[in-house]
Amino acid sequence: MVQALIRQSACVADLKARAKRRIPGFVFDYVEGGCNQEHTLRHNRAALDAVYLRPDSLKPYTPPALTTTVFDQTYQAPFGIAPLGLSGLVWPDASLFHARAAHEAKIPFVLSTLSTVAIEGAAAAAKEHFWFQLYPPSDLEIRKDLMRRAEAVGCKHLVVTIDVPVAGRRPKDMRSGLAIPPKITPKSVFQSALRPSWSIATLRAGLPQFASLQPYIQNLSNIEDIANYVRTTLKDVVDEPMLKQIREQWSGKLIVKGIITVEDARRAVACGADGLIVSNHGGRQLDAARSSVECLREIVEAVPEHVVVMADSGVESGVDIARFLANGAQMVFSGRSFLYGVAAHGETGAAHTIDLLKEELQQVLGQLHCDTPADLVQHLVAQA
Repeated sequence: MVQALIRQSACVADLKARAKRRIPGFVFDYVEGGCNQEHTLRHNRAALDAVYLRPDSLKPYTPPALTTTVFDQTYQAPFGIAPLGLSGLVWPDASLFHARAAHEAKIPFVLSTLSTVAIEGAAAAAKEHFWFQLYPPSDLEIRKDLMRRAEAVGCKHLVVTIDVPVAGRRPKDMRSGLAIPPKITPKSVFQSALRPSWSIATLRAGLPQFASLQPYIQNLSNIEDIANYVRTTLKDVVDEPMLKQIREQWSGKLIVKGIITVEDARRAVACGADGLIVSNHGGRQLDAARSSVECLREIVEAVPEHVVVMADSGVESGVDIARFLANGAQMVFSGRSFLYGVAAHGETGAAHTIDLLKEELQQVLGQLHCDTPADLVQHLVAQA
């Protein structure tokens, strides 16, 4: 890890603070914010902070290894980069930076359907660590084509997000004009002018586009028409019949993201899911949701052992990753941390974020005398 970067950003909180100084306020609010009054966002933090771990200090010490195997593929750490929509708004080519860094670090990288980097470009960068997150279009032919393109570039892991039946209501974005369609306001222009590095980079790259969806909207030029098309055609509600249909169409591993109840976990497995991501969308969809970490153990216990249970929402440190792993997750994903990383330091920030989380997680395991991530479940302090 580069010591100059450590001095500037020694943790994700430092990345966040530096990002706030480098990107416009409306962009920072988009990344940081949750829905409605942000109760779920705050609860995610509180619930993670309530998880405590128990050391075995007199147990014989072995330096811990972070290597983790899921779906018969070995990764160098038990965490990955979550799907990030409109990532290029934060910094041009953000998802490309993340994909390259994930490949170098040998961790999973999940590309969002609504990313500003196309499937083909992201897969070329992430290579065998590429996963694709699908917001299924209502148009069956477009849905099939997105899956065909993912399969054509060697993707073996399809992540279907189920917890966005309607758009999240985010007052900060509504006030800033960052909605569909977006609106340029005097305030957003002023905030952009205060962040010249971001403005210059964005002007050079051009306004961010939903790159993977461009082949399907190329005949539309009016921003209002594009916005309406995205709302009505390029994203649909996922229910059991649709999930079963996707299972029939997809030959690789099917992972269902957005699970926070035992009932939905069982339904997803019945539809043929190979894996689950326990998630409340980082507090961005339902402002009365339980936190992922407090739902996790009951979901792990409710599904068959062959189902890979993963988690996200609220991860801000290696300690948070350890907390999720101790509650039974086999892989943990973080989104905001990685956006703060590239906003703070550009492309080097993507790799730096991975390094920070790895070193923090390594320190926690060492402190606990815990040999592997899978052994963290033995170190969970039971809740009263």
